[in-house]
Amino acid sequence: MAKKIIVHAGFHKTGTTAIQSSFFAARNELNKLGITYPDVGGKAHHKAIYSLMAKTWGWEDRGGVLATDKKWKGFIKQIKKAKSTALISSEFLCELNEEQIIRFKKDLDCADIKIYFTLRPLLKIIPSAYQQHLKIGIKSSYEKWLHSILDEPGVSTITPSFWVRHMHADVLAKWAKHFGKENVIIIVVDEKQPDFMYQEFNNLLSLKPGFLKPQLDQDSNRSLTLDEITLLNTINKKFSKKRSWHDYETFIRNGSIKYLTNKVVPEPDATRLLTPQWAVDIAKNVSKKNVEEIKALGIKIIGDLDSFESAQIPIGENPEITMIPVDLAAKALVAMDLRVVEKLPTRYVAKVLWKMIKRDIRKKL
Repeated sequence: MAKKIIVHAGFHKTGTTAIQSSFFAARNELNKLGITYPDVGGKAHHKAIYSLMAKTWGWEDRGGVLATDKKWKGFIKQIKKAKSTALISSEFLCELNEEQIIRFKKDLDCADIKIYFTLRPLLKIIPSAYQQHLKIGIKSSYEKWLHSILDEPGVSTITPSFWVRHMHADVLAKWAKHFGKENVIIIVVDEKQPDFMYQEFNNLLSLKPGFLKPQLDQDSNRSLTLDEITLLNTINKKFSKKRSWHDYETFIRNGSIKYLTNKVVPEPDATRLLTPQWAVDIAKNVSKKNVEEIKALGIKIIGDLDSFESAQIPIGENPEITMIPVDLAAKALVAMDLRVVEKLPTRYVAKVLWKMIKRDIRKKL
């Protein structure tokens, strides 16, 4: 039975994938030290949290997969088998409503639970979040999407989950309400110190310095260039409504676009996404209010929240892109990975193989 549980609950776009890759890579060594990092199929615990939320992964009306309670129940069993400490990490935890937080706490059934959130300036999150939403098929330009989230902060017509995730003070207040403000901690991501987050998790888990560290084989998930954003946005617009989420996830999200972000290094002078001044001003105002409200919660803060005020991103109006380099299109087209093929349905693969066999037989006859 776990005597202590460490929960890394978000936020999105704060280096969560990197630290989860570190947890996953070290899971066997962690286990020897009495720290259980459950394996639920993936480096993070998203599938278990989706199960808790009964959330659909993908397009609800076109083949998205609705999570059942099974994964969550299996996850809890692993937590309860922990020798001493259990470690949970998924940024989707920050999307839990109060009813789900109450169940989360009840099912964990542990007296010693600490909830950690990693946080970076809202201004820096916004362009990253747009690109992430592009990877699940939205068709809006950056400017249209910005209006959808910033014309009325707190409301988003195109991506409703944005403010569920990024009204940071509201999220923290909910967790502090149910777990106690003394058990909710923020780690402010310091981009000038890339190892800062690893150092903090090493400290809080009582691990030796350098135990948790960046993984060389992790997905880079770098920012897209403006040409790449244009390419993906155009693909989303052209992707047939008759095709399923499975097709999109396999060939676009985990195929061509993942290949570009993980394997292709953009040219140093590649045009980057710019954020218009009006959007920067609104984002800074929302961020300032959030910082004030977070400080008023009385929770522990590791790092400098006041640094958010000086956060900067490239500002300007994006030029209209009507053509992209042939080289970029070619690189996206050749994106093929055996792991992509492995995700194809067995029936589909069998059908294709049967066609190939019949073709070969005809040639021999």
